[in-house]
Amino acid sequence: MGMDINIGNAILNMYAEQNCMDSVRKVFGQMSNVDVISYNTLILVLARNNLGIEAWETFGIMRESDVKPNSYTIISILAACKDETCLNIGRSLHGFVIKQGIEVNAPLKTALTDMYINCGDETTAMNLFESSHGRDLISWNALISTYVKNNQAHEAFLVFSRMVSEVEPNSVTIINILSSCTHLAHLPQGRCLHSYMIRRESSLGHNLSLQNAFITMYARCGSMRNAEKIFETLTRRNIISWNAIITGYGMHGRGYDAILAFSQMLEDGFQPNEVTFISILSACSHSGMIEEGLQLFDSMVHDFNITPQLAHYGCVVDLLGRAGRLDKAREFIESMPIKPDASIWRSLLSAYRDHCYTKDAKAIFEKVVELDPMNPGNYVLLCNVYAAAGLWPEVSEMRRHLRAKGLRKPPGISWIIVRSQIHSFAAGDRSHPMADKIYANLNSLLQSIKEIGYVPDLRWILHDDEYI
Repeated sequence: MGMDINIGNAILNMYAEQNCMDSVRKVFGQMSNVDVISYNTLILVLARNNLGIEAWETFGIMRESDVKPNSYTIISILAACKDETCLNIGRSLHGFVIKQGIEVNAPLKTALTDMYINCGDETTAMNLFESSHGRDLISWNALISTYVKNNQAHEAFLVFSRMVSEVEPNSVTIINILSSCTHLAHLPQGRCLHSYMIRRESSLGHNLSLQNAFITMYARCGSMRNAEKIFETLTRRNIISWNAIITGYGMHGRGYDAILAFSQMLEDGFQPNEVTFISILSACSHSGMIEEGLQLFDSMVHDFNITPQLAHYGCVVDLLGRAGRLDKAREFIESMPIKPDASIWRSLLSAYRDHCYTKDAKAIFEKVVELDPMNPGNYVLLCNVYAAAGLWPEVSEMRRHLRAKGLRKPPGISWIIVRSQIHSFAAGDRSHPMADKIYANLNSLLQSIKEIGYVPDLRWILHDDEYI
């Protein structure tokens, strides 16, 4: 006898909220009858777990059955449309909605708008958004969130500026916008948001999640003093508050302050979690506090019963590598109870470069390539190891390998924000309209610092940069 439909849907929803994909599949298969809710739940879970093909197949089976899709079916399947490759699928779904006369309610219109932005068709997305009558807070937040997720910070700020004239932002709005400020290190915009919150004198000022987000923003934007001020004025704190301030101290090279905050957290009765130890171990690494970091790693296991994950092991490798204890770092990796990934071995190889250490560098490189074969940065890193040691024949050999494999490392991009305008550039880039003036000032600065004794480190300069 199959499972009752109402009980089955309740169980499906429970497992879906926990993202237990296999359990959702199993329960769906055991149900004697399924309805639109059953299909919607299964499709959504498949889409969320990057199983777009299976979600699409399930949608096809649903269409061939007696169960008619509704607006929430389309919302569920749209969750699988995450990039430009899905644009035609997304358009066909939109056409299906129109052809079948499915109600385009506010949630579906929001989902379609998100899909078009994710898939690179911003014009259609904005046409949909502008055609919505009575746009509510959820619609605005969803649009801002989609721009933020797609690293379109400028567009997110513009939408926020329009939004405040129509609806009152909430903590979700501010946190979304703050994440862009944090990512871009856009301190002036972050301060504007903080001032906006203070001027409104709303309940947002007592929202702990929002206050934690401001601590993170100020710390990552270089204003540690403002981060400390907010932290010190919190009427209550949670583990996220402590993690944010510890992370901030670590980013600013203030390892002793990070350890002091960690100790104060314990005195206040908070139990550290996995994130806390990543933050404090990273702080020790960036401050050269080797023994303290190793003691904390040992304490995490034996005193707090936290099982280390790859990120924790990576912190210890970085800690030992920065200190030049390279053989110890390799022994540590080889003793790990879980298999190290490419980032662990890459961290060790980076330490080899920093300390001009070439012993077994090729063997470590081979481990990295085995785990991450298509990353050109791995070859560039070994080139830099050899270049730092002055082994130019080996550099040439690695560059030949890189060319033979047809790999090319995309140039690294830096940016600066001036008067709310983002200016991005790569090394040697002359595409900026003020490039001549920029390079004239740069050359003047270089000449000035050379006159007071600056000697450039040319060990890693690779003269033919076509493939670097």
